Amino acid sequence: MSAVLSTLALAAVAAGLVVAAGAVLVVGVRAAIGVLLDFLLAAGLLRLAAEPGWSSLLTTALVVAVRHLITAGLAAGAVWQRRA
Repeated sequence: MSAVLSTLALAAVAAGLVVAAGAVLVVGVRAAIGVLLDFLLAAGLLRLAAEPGWSSLLTTALVVAVRHLITAGLAAGAVWQRRA
């Protein structure tokens, strides 16, 4: 079962890269970064399910933290640009 989940995690990363590249062309970089981070979070959660342990948990927590920081930074940047 863990081999299947690891393969699915790898597929989620690959799909995230492809979809994010397409999103850059359609909606722009900000939305594409959000899409990529969501796919990376999904991959991290799949890896956590495949190999439960501290390493997988810390990796997933790091992805969540980076996702929140980048999303907050992009939102703040959007507000800042509207004011200018």
